[in-house]
Amino acid sequence: MKSFARTLGLIAFTLASTTSVAKTYKYDFVQIHSNNGFIQYPGLDFNQAKTVALTVNKDPLSPEVTINSLEITFPNAAKLLASGFKKLEHTDTYRAVVNDAWVYRQIIVDIRGVDFNLAQITHPTIEVSVSEKSVFIQPETDFKGHPLFFVGGDLRDITVSKVVDTESVIIDGKRVNLSLKENLSFAPPAVPVNGVREGFVIDALWFGKGQKTFYIPAPVPNTEYDRYDAIGLILEELDGPAGKEYLLGVKFKDAGGYEQIIPAQPLRPLLNTAYNTGF
Repeated sequence: MKSFARTLGLIAFTLASTTSVAKTYKYDFVQIHSNNGFIQYPGLDFNQAKTVALTVNKDPLSPEVTINSLEITFPNAAKLLASGFKKLEHTDTYRAVVNDAWVYRQIIVDIRGVDFNLAQITHPTIEVSVSEKSVFIQPETDFKGHPLFFVGGDLRDITVSKVVDTESVIIDGKRVNLSLKENLSFAPPAVPVNGVREGFVIDALWFGKGQKTFYIPAPVPNTEYDRYDAIGLILEELDGPAGKEYLLGVKFKDAGGYEQIIPAQPLRPLLNTAYNTGF
């Protein structure tokens, strides 16, 4: 009986975990380029797309990714909203079908060349085609008609990561406030960051020197960052030859709730690198 009750408890825990760990991420395109396809309808101009925004659901317990929505805006055409994307088997293509878009009864939206589990920048493309089928049953599996327009760019993660812990110390007579972000992440190429560019994200505000972001390497592959959350800063104070010294570590947990702590390291070199100050 006890064994049966324990089994039910484990099942309940598993179900609770799998239904609560999925997270929503937001992405956009930078360096956007777009052009009209084969079909050109008078008054519809899809050149020079202004914005591309994606909302994605990720389950840390699974490599599967769900694209919830796509929005594309144009200077000379009404925006496109697409949802209900499905991953096509044996491809890197996500496909959605949109009814009554602009002057068309049905269009097919394909997103290709994107891996939302990679930390590195990817360069996806979006192809929108007019469906020419007369029977609209499971159109996502049908062959497409002529292309309507294409959009490309560099994918950027713009998910807002909440602050999960803060610490404050005095260094060189000035207060330093440290804020730990929940999501493990990386610095986009265009963002100037000194030192390590991926891992645990810490914002530092050093009075008199300004604000910087620095990263502490995480002991997990960057393809698995979404399976982990930072949960706390570990700050140790020591008496050094020149006064107070500090060691900084990070506590984090995996999707199953198992907690770990990375070894503490001297804080001063991290700040020196981030602020490009003397060592």
